[in-house]
Amino acid sequence: MNRNATTLRLAYGGLFAAMIALLTAYVRLPVVMLKGYAHLGDLGILLSSLVLGPFAALPAAVGSGLADLLAGYPVYAPFTLVIKGLMGYALGKWIVTRRFSVRNLLVLVLTAAFMVGAYFLTDTLLYGAEAAVASFVGNCVQGGAMVAGGLVLIPLCCALPKAMLGRFRG
Repeated sequence: MNRNATTLRLAYGGLFAAMIALLTAYVRLPVVMLKGYAHLGDLGILLSSLVLGPFAALPAAVGSGLADLLAGYPVYAPFTLVIKGLMGYALGKWIVTRRFSVRNLLVLVLTAAFMVGAYFLTDTLLYGAEAAVASFVGNCVQGGAMVAGGLVLIPLCCALPKAMLGRFRG
């Protein structure tokens, strides 16, 4: 990859990290029983993965980790860096960008399942099994919202110019 493309990819990565942080920290619905919230940040991660490919791991990790700090959940930030970074990588690596397919649905569902399982383990480590069980439903709702949003977002991304979508995938 040439120097200009690398610079542009880093610039897009920074913009996506900021977008993910804002969608996660400020566009949210409180979930009282979980002492947490549902958010649109995962759709930002998906969009960044469609444009940046596996490089989306970086903006996903940075944006989501920053959102935890901004929203008052610093204890989750290190876990979120890893979980959301892996999600960004997986979505960027395995989503087929120009069309909807069963493969895309499978990748969305498996990524959501990974997120739910990873946060279940995180909650178990931080607060115990009872808290992890209590947060499980909310995490499933968050994962389901990502899958549903992805079913809408992926076909909409087909409207993006070819020059933009997938330009930095690789």
